[in-house]
Amino acid sequence: MVFWILVAGLVAVVTLVITRPLLRPAPRGEGSEESSPAAAADVAVYKDQLNEVAVDEASGTLGAVEAESARSEIARRLLRSTAATEKGGAPAPVGRYRFAAYASILTSVTLPLASLALYLHYGTPGLPGDPFSARIADKAGAANPNDLIAKVEERLRQHPEDGTGWSVIAPVYYAMGRYDDAATAYAHALRLLGETPERLQGFANARIRDNNGIIPDDARKALHRILVLAPDREEPRIWLALAKEQDGKLTEAAADYRNLLDKAPKNVPWRKVIEARLAALTAGGDQKIPAGSAKTATAEASAAAPASAPDAAAVSAMTPDQRQAFITRMVDGLATRLKTDGSDAAGWLKLIRAYKVLGRHDDAVKALSDARTNLKGDQAGLARVEGLARELGLGS
Repeated sequence: MVFWILVAGLVAVVTLVITRPLLRPAPRGEGSEESSPAAAADVAVYKDQLNEVAVDEASGTLGAVEAESARSEIARRLLRSTAATEKGGAPAPVGRYRFAAYASILTSVTLPLASLALYLHYGTPGLPGDPFSARIADKAGAANPNDLIAKVEERLRQHPEDGTGWSVIAPVYYAMGRYDDAATAYAHALRLLGETPERLQGFANARIRDNNGIIPDDARKALHRILVLAPDREEPRIWLALAKEQDGKLTEAAADYRNLLDKAPKNVPWRKVIEARLAALTAGGDQKIPAGSAKTATAEASAAAPASAPDAAAVSAMTPDQRQAFITRMVDGLATRLKTDGSDAAGWLKLIRAYKVLGRHDDAVKALSDARTNLKGDQAGLARVEGLARELGLGS
């Protein structure tokens, strides 16, 4: 504080010293060069110019004709300057110069003090410096996914009401096999940001994975809610049919399977799984679906968790480098699949989020552009992608 006050005072003094002489009235008399400093200065300049012409003529730089022409021009300028000075009006009143002097003093003192007051009120004089080396180190460390996740977790501990942070970290937890953490993150995002089919589906998937393929009640409620918000979605219908099979309602489950197969295209990735479940039910299969089979169907139905993904224990046992390679492999696999089938809006949403969390901003922007290109015919999917772009701050 003392330092800034001293700086303001110094600025005021320097400003006053510089501007004060400029506002002094110039003394003027009549009929003499001494009474007009401006006229005397002009005469001195023109005399110097005449001397320079003489020197140039003597050295041969200027010819006699050019030198005479230069002298004539300088003489004309001197006459015009002298005439203008003689025609000048009477000197300004002393009061006007006195007012200008006071205004100069007031301005010199007020401006620095006002600037200091504004800075102390709106600025941050106590903010520590940010060395260039530290910024470079932070930027280099930002490429490590584990460090990024740790930073997001630390922020969420300090700001637990940050819905966007929970929404971003939830799919990363899911990809790492931390299904309980993923379900908790999705629950926070739903509470703070509201319900969307993607968040509800993510919550349901995480809860089912955390229960080894058994569909708990809260996941079922989320799946039913998805069908209210997006009745044309197939993934929640698959889960709910599996839930009926787990409950022993085999006839209802078989009817749901048939309905799904009748309405689904021929090339959907989960068709063979549903056909196999329907064949097992028709042949009088088990009253309860085994956990392993439920997890297999889960892997085929959910693009976020491929069947080859290791379980949570295996992911936790990985070294940081192995875990980073695993996450990168999953994200790159999703990107490769979307190059083949770009009509999967949910897949684009997951890919863009993953790139953003991993700090791959350019890849996230590229994925956003590719999603817009591939989803031109899917207005609903395109709207979801645009909403995610605004949420993550990826621009227009």
